Amino acid sequence: MEERESLNRYIVSHLDEALEKGWIEAWYQPVIRTTTGCFAGAETLARWRDPVHGMIMPGVFVPALEEAGLIWKVDCRMLTQTAKIQRDRLDLGLPVGTISCNLSRQDFDKIDVVAFVEGLVREYQLPKELISLEITESVLVQNKEKMTSIVKDLRAKGFRIWMDDFGSGYSSLIFLNDYTLDVIKLDMGFLRSFSKTSMEIMKSTVSMAKTLGIRTLAEGVEKEEHVQFLKEIGCDMMQGYFFAKPMPDSAMPEYVRFFGGGTETIEWKAFYDRADACIVYSDAPMAILEYDMEKDHYHYLYLNQKEREQLWSIGRKHRADSEFVLNSTHHPLHRKLNSFTGRVLSTWERCTVYVADNSFYVRIIMEPVVKKEGRCILKASIANVTEVKVQKEGEIMSKTTADIALLFDDVHVLNPGQNTADNLINNFGINAGLRDQDDLRKGLANFRDFLVHPEDKARYWAFADPDTMIERLKEAPDGMLCDFFRVQIPKPDGTMGPYRWEEFNILIIPGSEDQKVLSCIKTAIVGEDRKAIEEAILGEWKQETVEQTE
Repeated sequence: MEERESLNRYIVSHLDEALEKGWIEAWYQPVIRTTTGCFAGAETLARWRDPVHGMIMPGVFVPALEEAGLIWKVDCRMLTQTAKIQRDRLDLGLPVGTISCNLSRQDFDKIDVVAFVEGLVREYQLPKELISLEITESVLVQNKEKMTSIVKDLRAKGFRIWMDDFGSGYSSLIFLNDYTLDVIKLDMGFLRSFSKTSMEIMKSTVSMAKTLGIRTLAEGVEKEEHVQFLKEIGCDMMQGYFFAKPMPDSAMPEYVRFFGGGTETIEWKAFYDRADACIVYSDAPMAILEYDMEKDHYHYLYLNQKEREQLWSIGRKHRADSEFVLNSTHHPLHRKLNSFTGRVLSTWERCTVYVADNSFYVRIIMEPVVKKEGRCILKASIANVTEVKVQKEGEIMSKTTADIALLFDDVHVLNPGQNTADNLINNFGINAGLRDQDDLRKGLANFRDFLVHPEDKARYWAFADPDTMIERLKEAPDGMLCDFFRVQIPKPDGTMGPYRWEEFNILIIPGSEDQKVLSCIKTAIVGEDRKAIEEAILGEWKQETVEQTE
């Protein structure tokens, strides 16, 4: 006890010297965005590296300085050091993220906090979003009228206010009613316990915060199971020894280099904040996708358990499996998804489409969230709507003719070797052409000459050519070919309607010894912008034609 009291006296008497000589340093603990896994910012923490006593930890010097009424000096130094670090990084052209600084009760008694932080950002010419201010629950409970006014003033001037240690006291929920906050930091005691009760409290708190437009950060993340749980419930940010302990600024570059998760810059903060805001724990299937339009690449930021179950049901056991299919440019689903995504982004509305995927029929619902510089965030859900019947010999997919007719305008079995075509579904109302055991080549030629748009005839015949059909299918990925053509649809009265885009799929029928082909035609996505389709499909055809003639 006497030794501790002696150290406390040393701390108090040497504080000014420690500040002057730089013994008290600003250390930083990384903050990770849960959805992306990127290094997205840090928290400033004070460390006292003393020439006599070595490293004096906050648990020792903070109580001593609080009792002496001097902790505000340390807080001011940490704010100043943080502003300087941010300015240095900007001057060097390095990526910068938000750094949060802690404010204690004494700060609001000893200084004008609003004037001090405004002076710092003005002196160092910093965007205000580069420094967030953390205020503990215990500070907010004291002199509520004064603190409410200060918090309101700080936010009005553009500063972000974080509540630290949320859940450690008794009035946390009341504060959400009394204060407008940007972030609440869930007390590390929840993860330290990690009981069923604490998990339910965290789940409910995150959901409630999302409803109120407040972001969440979990402290004390130390295990992989913590990370997975926080991802599932939609907690926005994570911090803890699982990722990194606090470190001096000099160690940060090496940490970022070997972290492996990438670095999020302040320019993209609002973009990913919008994505996080969509993630609410739910029993309904939900996914958040990031789509890089320039690279034509989809990436899952979030998948809840129900969405994973739907993916499992169509054979996608892992997230990587699904991303591989979505991003395989030769896979039929990629073109379908691109066309669908184009409709979602052009209309900026929630849209639905039904697709065939891995021998299943899948419903995809997608809505746009945010778009920035060639990237966009999409909220999506899938449902396997295939009807499966289990028979004694195994499981087979069974769809009635009426069900198929809802999905396809035309289904035929083609046999190029026998030059025959058997009609299964024909919603075109075509009396001539492909009927049961009809002349395949004659029927295809009639379809081309009388129904296909003049500008698409050459492309269509290259696609439907029966003389090369089998060989092209053998070389195609998954034994399937897909393309889009404009087709003139007959009306019930026998007259011809306008041209509309139709999706054509042909694939070799398993067990037919590469002799028979299933041909399926269905309406392309309704409402698709015609010019956009022509640029995407016809432009690609023209480019291929040019390349072949050069």
